[in-house]
Amino acid sequence: MNLNLGSAVKRLRTENGLTQETVAEYLGISYQAVSKWETGTTLPDIALLPALAACFGVRIDDLFSVDHEDERKRIDYVLQHDRLSEQSYQYAKHTLDVCLQDDPEDAAALKLYAKLHYKKANDDLLEAGRVLEKAMKLAPLDAEIFSLYRMVRGGQADVVRSGNDWFIRVCEPYAKEYPENEVLRKLLIEAMIGMRYFERAEELIEAAPFAAGSKYRKALFLGDIEAAKGNKDRAVELWNTVPKDSNMGQYEAGERFNRLNEYERAIACFQNSFQAAQVPRRLDAVFSLAFLYTKLGRKTEAVEAWERIIHVLASDYNDVDSETVEWAKNEIARLKTEAVS
Repeated sequence: MNLNLGSAVKRLRTENGLTQETVAEYLGISYQAVSKWETGTTLPDIALLPALAACFGVRIDDLFSVDHEDERKRIDYVLQHDRLSEQSYQYAKHTLDVCLQDDPEDAAALKLYAKLHYKKANDDLLEAGRVLEKAMKLAPLDAEIFSLYRMVRGGQADVVRSGNDWFIRVCEPYAKEYPENEVLRKLLIEAMIGMRYFERAEELIEAAPFAAGSKYRKALFLGDIEAAKGNKDRAVELWNTVPKDSNMGQYEAGERFNRLNEYERAIACFQNSFQAAQVPRRLDAVFSLAFLYTKLGRKTEAVEAWERIIHVLASDYNDVDSETVEWAKNEIARLKTEAVS
């Protein structure tokens, strides 16, 4: 282990915006002495350490820095074996900041920085889950609580199956006790289909009637089950029963057809969805049309979809200069350029 006092002096002096002359004057020594400390030629007299720490506004312990390799090993150990406390996080972040100040191309430090943020994010999600589990007991009809819980319990691709199982285990009892919480029922059905718990999903689908504005969801979910079983024709048949005048029903059916590469059916659903929209009209379906037409190389129709977005934003939302409008204009320009070339 290399206790690099000179490196710490240089770093602290730089962070505080001090010159070698200023530090030397504060300590009553020559600036050449400070220079020799920083280059490692000599070390400060032990009697000067209290004054040196006071000059930088730190503790004496902060003057002694372990070399970067040892620091990285310590941080890596903490990330692998310990729960990341706020103190540990701040220590690791500060240490890695110093490493990267000394060498911005320190790949090992950059990798640890990524691990640090990933672990903190996971720890924060776990804590958020614990808080939401308390909240759902107090407000079991608050749909947003369960939506948030779904987000923090299994969002990462590598744990989605275990996340689904956890979400189902915790929330299924609430869905059975409070069938009127339709958002929770929808989230659970989706999670169960993802886990291939088809019978349990069907039980929830049949457990309580869907609200008038979302009756279409029964056909969509039953179709999802058939698609997951590999029965594509039956899934298409069920999705085709969604009323054509249902704005969100047609949009959600269109997204399902799109995932099955049933592009013409998807396009028809997106067009029906937009036709059924009430002012101020939602633009989900038109965005989906723009993306799908672009994917299919149908640039003229993609341009028309983007132009429709601009028109609706202006007429329904009085929006003529937002980032979305600018994005649509840029897409139109790009597609027209590609069409010419």
